[in-house]
Amino acid sequence: MKKLLRKKKGFTLIELLIVVAIIGIIAGIAIPNFLGARSKARVTRAFADMRAIADALEMYYVDNTTYPAEPANEGDPIPGLSPTYMTSQPNDPFSGAVYRYYNNDDDAPTAWLLVSNGPDGSPDVDATGNFDWETDRIAGQLGGPDGARDANGDLYGYNLEAGDGGWYDPASGTTSPGDLGRGGP
Repeated sequence: MKKLLRKKKGFTLIELLIVVAIIGIIAGIAIPNFLGARSKARVTRAFADMRAIADALEMYYVDNTTYPAEPANEGDPIPGLSPTYMTSQPNDPFSGAVYRYYNNDDDAPTAWLLVSNGPDGSPDVDATGNFDWETDRIAGQLGGPDGARDANGDLYGYNLEAGDGGWYDPASGTTSPGDLGRGGP
């Protein structure tokens, strides 16, 4: 008789469904935020890497009164920088290859441009065909939250696209088209 009066312990099906639904809602909110934070961290890393390469390029210029020539093949490291000016050249976190490097003159370069593929992973800016070194050249960061702005307040050079984007605009989302860049001197 005592066995029948004892209350069974455990959760009901409704209670379990409510807990699963709450966990699903929390995961639905947390996962996109995590992915956005991961993309923002890659953007920050790309700009930090490009700053380190820019410093090495300027040290190279001080010693040689010219910037390095472009690599023979796209994806090759910048010639002459490693190991004298930096131990190794970092890879673009969006493509896995070294950052694209362009200069304005292979014989005696006086300006340079570093480009990362950006969060969409595809190259959008190509300095060999659609970049005017006299009017488009700028020193500093191109694209991203601190990128240079033109007189209208738009991202500098945003319409210099060879593909879907131009320079990365974080206002368009973490996977917006566009490249990250740094120019100099």
